[in-house]
Amino acid sequence: MESLEEWTPDIVVGIDFGMTFTGAAYSFTPRWSHLKTIQRWPGTLPSELANKAPTCVEYRPDCMEIKGWGFLCNPEEEASDIKEFFKLHLSPHYQEDYPGAPSRREAQRWFRDYIREIYKHVVATLSNTFPLFPSRRVEFIFSVPTTWKDPRMIEEVRGLIDEAIHSDSPNHRAVIGLTEAEAAAVYACKQLYQKDDVILICDAGGGTTDVNVLKLVSSPGAPIRLQQLNNVEGRPIGSVFIDKSIHHLICQRLERIRHCLGRPPNEIAWKMISGRFQRFKCSFGEDAISTLPSLKLDVPTLGRGSSFPEAEIYNGQMSIAREEIQRCFDDKIDDMCDFIDVQLDRMHLMHPFEHMSYLVLSGGFGSSAYVRQRLCARYSSETAVKKPNAESIQVITADEPYLAVVHGLVMNRAQQLERGVVYLGSRCCRVSYGIICSVPYNAQRHLGEPVKIDSRDKKTYAINQIDWIVKQGEPIPPTGLSRPFGIKVEPGQINDPWKVHVVMSTLPARELPQSMTHDGAKSVCILSVYTEGVEKKLKNRHWYNSDPAYWMVKFNVKVVVGPADLKFELWSENKQIRSSKHEPIAVAWTPYKKETEGEVSSDQKFLL
Repeated sequence: MESLEEWTPDIVVGIDFGMTFTGAAYSFTPRWSHLKTIQRWPGTLPSELANKAPTCVEYRPDCMEIKGWGFLCNPEEEASDIKEFFKLHLSPHYQEDYPGAPSRREAQRWFRDYIREIYKHVVATLSNTFPLFPSRRVEFIFSVPTTWKDPRMIEEVRGLIDEAIHSDSPNHRAVIGLTEAEAAAVYACKQLYQKDDVILICDAGGGTTDVNVLKLVSSPGAPIRLQQLNNVEGRPIGSVFIDKSIHHLICQRLERIRHCLGRPPNEIAWKMISGRFQRFKCSFGEDAISTLPSLKLDVPTLGRGSSFPEAEIYNGQMSIAREEIQRCFDDKIDDMCDFIDVQLDRMHLMHPFEHMSYLVLSGGFGSSAYVRQRLCARYSSETAVKKPNAESIQVITADEPYLAVVHGLVMNRAQQLERGVVYLGSRCCRVSYGIICSVPYNAQRHLGEPVKIDSRDKKTYAINQIDWIVKQGEPIPPTGLSRPFGIKVEPGQINDPWKVHVVMSTLPARELPQSMTHDGAKSVCILSVYTEGVEKKLKNRHWYNSDPAYWMVKFNVKVVVGPADLKFELWSENKQIRSSKHEPIAVAWTPYKKETEGEVSSDQKFLL
């Protein structure tokens, strides 16, 4: 079977799985620059076009069979079991307590089922468009949230995607592409910027807001190349949290008249924030609705003649003042501004001579007229208190901001296929990665650290130490980082795989622990390195050697740090080691429940 490096697709499909909506776009050979968005979805009228489908899936009562997804879900049915807003629950680090909150396992099942439906629809669409489609090679590229920093989780998501896609056709492959922040940046930079412009991309969607700072380093007419000036960051700031604030407000009011409703207030409130409220929210800040003092929402189960002043309900409608909705917006926009300020301050420390040219808004929440008004007032108005590196920054909105991520995914891959150049050459590492090892004992550096004496050379080694291969914020080339190993192997164990423990930390580089006896690092995976075909030399093999014989084995492990994932390659004597029998490096990802590392074998020494 061909490796991904050797496998060239005929069609590239980008899929942006969002908190509230999911988009799909594609490009194809030989005109890779011709990009199309899928705009027809099940459940819409023949003449109706939609750039995205709702991220929701509906199951039949009392069984796991899918009844509908996207536009096919019917929230008006009383017995409907619709699963939505589950994207954030895929992360083990996201905690939210509310009645009916899904478990992570449930969110994973809904994600897999939803992606399978998206995949089936995309394949059906392309089958009707391309001749000889069954023989076409199709690559499905998925973005991942910037907040997902742990490669173990990315591998879990990759496995769920494989379950949804790979079983159907050997000509279809799925890969994790860029983070949402990176994809949005690629898309935003298609606009007419100048060489050396520094651009802060703020991609604000339903569940998260991502910030990325890039410099355009390519000349006009050349393939677009961007230099990342800081590691991308994301926070849970998005339009869904406005929905939840309004939902909470409605629930509080409905509780006062619970006895008149006939259904739980929580259930009624969710139905009330669909439809009219969503349209009002998306238009907030636009001139057309600027004079409306309040929003009136129908209350299900109440007739037109029903009035309950204590719940702000008159003639069957609940009145929500404009100021109450604006407060919900302001809370999230304040969080967004604080987030941007942190990035601007960090940039000033790291790159004091770089000045921001543009703040580009993308994503559904980023397309809000009110969000743009607030950010213009904060950063580009004459009365704004400006950061020293953003004194002349201009706030603009990306063209078609809703499609920034899905189009950016396809554009990046299309340029690579057509012109051999990716938009983002080197990227700043989002977390630090290291390996657990044993090093020669130093009385000053290793005071209080566990030690062990090597029976072969009689030297003392500090064990469970961490050699940090790459630190957060450091630039990493797309070809990866290489780490040399020199290991001593008993003659009878020369065919056994060598174990390497990989750890990660989200702490700033200056706070990284030097060993596993300190907090701040957690195990990511264990590598089993098969050393057949690498450089070896037998030591103490002569009759006059009194010490036992052993093999000195030398090789390099190359760590390829992707946007969100990790890959490993085995190299020896300047060539990559490949095997037809098995992978030269087998990766065993550490489960989340096993984040407490025990002592690691003192045999894990390497010579640098």
